[in-house]
Amino acid sequence: NDSTSKGFTLQLFYSKTTFEITFTCVICTIAFFGCIGNLATIVKIVYDPKYHTPTFAAIGQLALADFLSITITTFDRMTNILEMWSHIIFISNTSIMSSYSHVCFLSVVRYLITVHPLQSRRHLTVTAVCLCSLTIWIFCGVFSAILNYTAVGFIYVLTIRLVVNVFTLLIVCSIMTLLHVKKIRTLQNSLSVTDQSQRRMNIVVAMILSIFVLYQLPLIANNIMILFLYQQFSDKLYNHVNNIFYFNIFVACINYSCNPYILFFSQFI
Repeated sequence: NDSTSKGFTLQLFYSKTTFEITFTCVICTIAFFGCIGNLATIVKIVYDPKYHTPTFAAIGQLALADFLSITITTFDRMTNILEMWSHIIFISNTSIMSSYSHVCFLSVVRYLITVHPLQSRRHLTVTAVCLCSLTIWIFCGVFSAILNYTAVGFIYVLTIRLVVNVFTLLIVCSIMTLLHVKKIRTLQNSLSVTDQSQRRMNIVVAMILSIFVLYQLPLIANNIMILFLYQQFSDKLYNHVNNIFYFNIFVACINYSCNPYILFFSQFI
């Protein structure tokens, strides 16, 4: 534990029972490899000139958002840092929303390069990708600020989160699926693309979407159950909420850690 200048002590939430200690070790291990993977991706793209392309620029921006998300989420969910620094929620929501947005942005970039190669070569530059990424960060920051600093009341905040999570699930899945299907249809008419390449693309999109859905659905379910729990307390429902919360932390760490490894190992499929 580290003491802050204000006399607070940073403490772990889950460190009492054997299960909690094991859970904390698992989460910290996933977070460690997630940070390493995302940082390695960023460094490789920044310092290797052959990766200075629009696609890899978008991948690097996603890695940055994921790195911040996994780092902040781990501290937010596993420690009492919120007691010392209330703005952590704003930063956490901004980075998480940016991660979702950059997943969609990467899908858009790949779609444009595949379906409209000539126009993309002319207009879709690394600078353009970085400017779009900056715009995404600004939008996510403004949106998170509105949600965090204007929402008042537990029920209202929880309801807003539920609505945002539902729309996030629908929007991200719709954009990624629609663009991927259109891209595959275009590639099927191209003799230069092999079946192996198409299969690799399908696997990458399927894995990223599956983990994302696996993260969002329990999050939505937990929000709904907490709303019911707030109206009428139930020991059984409370236990379900706790169990899903553990699972949600685990999948959240996987979600923000997996992209570099999925993109890397897909090269060997």
